[in-house]
Amino acid sequence: MASTDEFDRIFKEYVSDLEAALPAVTEWFEQLKASRKYTAQGFSIDDIWPGLTGSHPVMIGTFRKHFLKLAILIERLDREEELEDDEEPVEEDWGTSDDDFEDDEDEDEDDNDDEYDERPSEPYQVLIERLRSERPDLYVHFRQFMFIPVGLEDYMLVEREVENG
Repeated sequence: MASTDEFDRIFKEYVSDLEAALPAVTEWFEQLKASRKYTAQGFSIDDIWPGLTGSHPVMIGTFRKHFLKLAILIERLDREEELEDDEEPVEEDWGTSDDDFEDDEDEDEDDNDDEYDERPSEPYQVLIERLRSERPDLYVHFRQFMFIPVGLEDYMLVEREVENG
């Protein structure tokens, strides 16, 4: 299914970007932990930076970039689904119920319907939940990640991208 491939592609790009950023981000965090503020003044780094390495601007930027890509993809798929639901019935379908029509479909199409129904509906499902299950080594960097990269201007961007796509 094309949309599954697109979700996979975005996820792979996301993982690649995270892996590329981690050496510099990890070094930043180690220097931060070793700074006088945390060694001499007794502040707990967990209290100040609960997101740990996920708090670095590069990590936030990477998350935001892929969040918006996924938001655009999900919006496009939602609109396509709405258009399909709005299509007028064709004469060949007259006299059949939805149940009759589903019985005529072969097993492969039923499998595609299941995949279609189970596609991600929120970017977090790919960026956080999938990362947690497939790449726990990267997920640990997003402990207590409290960033929602969406504001009014971002939704307008998504809307504009979908309309122009």
